[in-house]
Order: sequence, then structure tokens, then C-alpha cells
Amino acid sequence: GASYRLGPELEICGYGCEDHFLESDTFDHCWESLAELFERGATDGILCDFGMPILHGGVRYNCRVLCRDRKVLLIRPKTSMADNGNYRESRYFTAYKTSESSQ
Repeated sequence: GASYRLGPELEICGYGCEDHFLESDTFDHCWESLAELFERGATDGILCDFGMPILHGGVRYNCRVLCRDRKVLLIRPKTSMADNGNYRESRYFTAYKTSESSQ
């Protein structure tokens, strides 16, 4: 069987939430959905890469959440936003910037 599962960007909530990304309960519901995936064993024995919004320190990030065996292993926020053409990602999310002290 497969050992890695890659999902699309913001798959837990759906990409089209638009102004609902400005509401904290959207983030809460995403964590609830991820917990349900854990309960159902969706990450048992397979590395799962989910797209999910994360609210951290009052800042909204568009992230990849890597999980395996019902545990979150890594949360990786996007570092560059899509803001051209039809996209206005920075309306809802902040690009993650590392500080020199955290490198």
C-alpha cells in the first residue's frame, strides 16, 4: 500500500471559505475535523499531508499539516501568498517569515 498521502491546499475546510477565514470558528472546526480523521484511523500507518488553515498567536496561516499514527508531526505555513489575477490570499492569510533567532 501507499506510505504517503498528499491532499490539496486547504482541503480540510475547502479553499472557497473566503470571509469565513476571518472567523475563528472556521479554524476550530478544522481542528475538530482533523481529530475525527485521527479517531477513524485515517493516519494509521501512513504519512498524511493535509492542507489546513491554522490560527497561531492571532495570525492566520495557510498550512500543510503532516500527520501519522494519530499525531501531528509538523505544521508548515506558506511563506509566499498568491495575490495575482483572481487570487487575494493575503486578504485571509499571512506569509510565514522566519526570524534570524529561530534559524
